[in-house]
Amino acid sequence: MQLTLNIPDFAPLTLNKDIQELKQTIKLNTALMLFKNAKFSIEQASNFANLSLYDFMAECKRNQIPIISYEESELANELKLMSGI
Repeated sequence: MQLTLNIPDFAPLTLNKDIQELKQTIKLNTALMLFKNAKFSIEQASNFANLSLYDFMAECKRNQIPIISYEESELANELKLMSGI
């Protein structure tokens, strides 16, 4: 699938990026947002951003997006299992 996005002529100049860099930045930021909001898995997001899984994980760290997130109840269950209770 292809999506067309109209970008104002000033955007690449203002952001000091060429069109390809801007395209990659938009894809990466979209992938990060979708992963953060649990719409994409980490694998889907890394593929969307055209990055290796490890490079995407590094981008998550750089953007302070947790790679692993637990619901409070899930974490409590995990801790209970680990403690042998």
